[in-house]
Amino acid sequence: MKKIRVFAAALLVFATALSLAACGGGESSNGIKDIEKPKTAATSDEADVSARKDAVEASPNVNGKRFNLTLHEFTTKYNNAKDRRKENDRIFFSNWKKNSEATKDDNGVDIQYWYYNDDNVSFTATVETASQKLVNIGCGTTMSKFMGMDGDRKNSDIILGKAALMAEVACGFEEGSETVLQDIFFKTTTESDDSLWYKDYVFNMSTKEDDNDSKNNIMLFRVFPITDSLKNEWKLKEYS
Repeated sequence: MKKIRVFAAALLVFATALSLAACGGGESSNGIKDIEKPKTAATSDEADVSARKDAVEASPNVNGKRFNLTLHEFTTKYNNAKDRRKENDRIFFSNWKKNSEATKDDNGVDIQYWYYNDDNVSFTATVETASQKLVNIGCGTTMSKFMGMDGDRKNSDIILGKAALMAEVACGFEEGSETVLQDIFFKTTTESDDSLWYKDYVFNMSTKEDDNDSKNNIMLFRVFPITDSLKNEWKLKEYS
């Protein structure tokens, strides 16, 4: 049940970040149809991907782990990755905003929710107030945006690409790993499992439905580390 409550809180944060009307209904699993795999996505058989072990450290929080990275450090590393790719859609630390007051997770650890509004997505982050380290990082959009086009490019490709680069930076995956990470996030939208485990991380896609208009359904892609015991408790399927 802890897992469900954590996901629900993140969806509430993301809904506020997008400044959408209050959504009716509850969380749903993926159920997105007719999304084609991005041409830039590669499977684990096509690329050898590894992550730095020091990117994660133990924590007293509900997941038992956190990123060894502050929000400011994530922003800097994300921009460095954008520079290497010669892409100019950098993000700025001053544009991150707190969402309401700090709260406590189920283990009593003080956490702060943050959000960042971008052109195609809104980023979200959960940060421990004491350590200032990231608990999870995410990005997402509305269903209508995800299913739309940006010129001759599919928005779904762009957003999955942003989610993959976000995960590569936060998790300490080697440069170029985003092709595989993009495939993982893609599979969370099309398969029955909206959470996949890979290299000690949970890759999750959560949705929040709007009963009045499905185009306003919220989609949130997140990545976060967990303990092996939680992986077994949640019965997570491994990406392969």
